[in-house]
Amino acid sequence: MKEPQRKASRMHSVPDQEGDPQDNFVEAREPTELVMCVLLAAAYTGLARYCWEPLHASGNWRLLVNVEGFFLTIAVLSLLVGLRPYLSPCSLQLSKKGIKYHGPYWPQRKTVNWEQVFRLYVSPELCVVLYHTRPNRRGIWPMFIQSVYLADRERVWDAMIKYSPVPPVPMKGPSLTARFLFVSGFAFLVIWILEMLLG
Repeated sequence: MKEPQRKASRMHSVPDQEGDPQDNFVEAREPTELVMCVLLAAAYTGLARYCWEPLHASGNWRLLVNVEGFFLTIAVLSLLVGLRPYLSPCSLQLSKKGIKYHGPYWPQRKTVNWEQVFRLYVSPELCVVLYHTRPNRRGIWPMFIQSVYLADRERVWDAMIKYSPVPPVPMKGPSLTARFLFVSGFAFLVIWILEMLLG
């Protein structure tokens, strides 16, 4: 990503309306990701168009609906994934008061004060905040901050140390083996769904 775009996508140690210093991390918008999602959507739309005539001629309406529905659903999801950073970007705000986080696939922003935080785990790709629903309450809930979406995610650790009264615990990112297993499992799931639809 170009440096001007990176600088435009973040603000560090700026005062808010009440004069409280804060660090803001905002998701960077990558045009190449949008282009790839559009191309993927176009490919699945082309597959749906290519399969329409033979499926329609076969008279198997159940197979036609399943196959066409699958291709068109993947095409629509690809467009939504590509447009999401422009419609609802992920953001993280850290200040002396607490954490304000807007997830990539959740429309509302979550706020947790530092008095509520019980444990804090930080990695370059994911932060896990264990917090009490109310101060001095025994119940603990997790909040997952997907820092992998944020620009300058390597500075989240420093910002957490700067503001959090609870010392953060460092976590390692997933290994190459874990990533490979995840991708393989996802590919197996897609193949299994296709076999179920076509079988």
